[in-house]
This record gives sequence, structure tokens and C-alpha cells, in this order.
Amino acid sequence: MTIRQGIGDDIGVGIVGSGFMGRTWAAVADGLPGARVAAVAGGRRAPGLAAEFGARLHAGVPELLADPDVAVVVLASPPAVHREQAVAAARAGRHLLVEKPMAQTPDECAAMVAACSAAGVRLAVVSQQRYRTIPAAAKRLIDEGAIGRVTMVRAIGPEVGFWDTAVTRDEWKLDPRQQTAFASWGAHACDLLRWFTGAEAEVVFALFGAYAPDPPPLRSAMVTYGLTGGAMAQLWMSYDVPRPGLGSGLQFHVTGTEGMLELDAYGALRLGRGEGWTEAARQPAFDAADPRDPVRLGAYSAQLADLLDAVAAGRDPHVTGRDGLLTTAMLHGAERSAQLGASVRLRNDSVSASW
Repeated sequence: MTIRQGIGDDIGVGIVGSGFMGRTWAAVADGLPGARVAAVAGGRRAPGLAAEFGARLHAGVPELLADPDVAVVVLASPPAVHREQAVAAARAGRHLLVEKPMAQTPDECAAMVAACSAAGVRLAVVSQQRYRTIPAAAKRLIDEGAIGRVTMVRAIGPEVGFWDTAVTRDEWKLDPRQQTAFASWGAHACDLLRWFTGAEAEVVFALFGAYAPDPPPLRSAMVTYGLTGGAMAQLWMSYDVPRPGLGSGLQFHVTGTEGMLELDAYGALRLGRGEGWTEAARQPAFDAADPRDPVRLGAYSAQLADLLDAVAAGRDPHVTGRDGLLTTAMLHGAERSAQLGASVRLRNDSVSASW
């Protein structure tokens, strides 16, 4: 199959999934120079999404992958089907951007990485938070040595109710067989934890619980990770926090040997050194419930642009399949620990040939 991608042509993007994130990625491709929405498949809202963006509507993923106008596929479908869809896309020669969580298990992620490698296509995993103002500024300060060596990290996600489905109408998120509540939030927190520290999780102990009758189940979690190099991390996620709440759904405290960072992914970044704190950056406000908010879309646009540049330059994207695999290993390890009531040691690709 020959993909039409001539000089001067916009790259055709195929969107799999027509929920909130499918619409987000269609808006991104529609507004990104050098890209356009070529085709849509999957989900009850697919006909409306295709019509909104002037794209071809396909009956299913096989038909979308057979479309010669599609060069890049965005998987905005539930993670339970990512492995099957990603392997099929790789075999069809399509480059891939996969929504988080990458898949449900590390082995599923490994199969996706292997399929893309064998086919010679690029695989990127969504991590829009890396492209947002506050996490990006925090990473720069860490890399510049502003707080010394990172020793301890705490991340919290205190939400008043599981607002996501009310906003997105993606009811599949209430089914833990499709995606657990911890994986939904933890994919962001664990990816940023790995990025900030430059370390991998070696051991995890997790407790999951629920303090309200509403779905999804097990919507609160307290998780501790031990990282390579000796750093420690704690993650607290809850959709059971009463009003007035405790701030935004993604906050970090990063402690180093010479200073500290306090960051709210939707607010401000503060640097603590010596006797005081200074504000280092602030995130411009945006509406997280609006799939077309231009400030919100900026981070997603930067990630899709990175993948398109990686395809053109023959390099790996900034957030690779390996990143998605190792983040998924952290999520899966926490879920196993909570089930077993015991700590779990994690593999990573530096110590295990099977990954």
C-alpha cells in the first residue's frame, strides 16, 4: 500500500475513536500546519466528527488503515483495544500516536513497540503535560540543577467527584475492564515522575479504595514507588474529596538536595531555595472541558508536530513507545500491589530482555 505524501502535501491523519479525545485530536490536526484530518472511524459519534472536519467516515479500523490518504493514525480509543489496533496500524505502515494509557499491561505495550519497530514506523504516546508551561518549566529548572539531585517527589490528584464522564460523555471510563481510575490519572503522574527524576520505578506498594457509591470503583489510591538511584515518590489520587476540594487534579512537590519545586500543572510553579519561594512560571488559563480551547490545544499540537517532524527527520519522537511501556509498568504494578496487598518489584528494559 502506497501512502500519498508528496512534497507540499499535508499529512493525512486518521482518527480512531470519536469521543472527547477523538474530537480533540481532530481539532489539533485540523489546525496544525502540514496536517489535516483525512479519516475517522470508531464510536457512536464518528459520523458527526467526520462531518464536522470534512473527513471520510470509515466503517471500522481496517477500512481506515486501508485508506491510502492516511499516513498517521491517532488512537483515541479505549486502552483495552490499543494493542490490537496499534499492531494492525503498524503492519499497514502507518505511524502512530497512541492516547494514554498506552495499553493495559507492559506486555501489550511491548507487542506494540515490537510491531512498530518491525514495520519501521514511528510510535509516540500521548503525554501532553510535558508540553504544558508548568511541567516544562519545572523540567528545565531540574535539568539546570536549580534544586540539586532529586530525592523525594509527591504528586496529588484530589478531585471532587469523577467529573470526566459528565464532561466527555465517554461512559467506557466507568468500566475498570477498559481503564481503571488510577490508570486514567496515574498515566500523567507517572510519566511526569519519570521525566522529572530521570529514574525508573523498581518497587511499588499501593492501596486502592472507594469512599462513595458512585462509579468508577476504587476511585482513591495511595501509592509509593522506590526509584532507581534511591529517590522515593508518593502518589495520592482521589475522586472522593469533598467540597471545596484541594485545588487542581495534578500537583507536584519535588524535593532536591539544594531546593524544592511546588507546581500545579494548571496554575503556578514555585521554586524554593534558601529562605524563600519565588514564582518561576504560570500556566495561562484554559477550559479543560472545551475540546477546541486554543490554549488547551497548544500542548497537543506540539506533540503531534513533534511526531510529524520525527517522521520527516527519521528520528524517535520525544515521548516514545518505551516511555509508554515503562509508565504502564508503573500503573500495572500498582494495580497488582493493591490486589495482592503486598509490594511488587517492577521490571524495566534495562534489566529484563523480555521487554
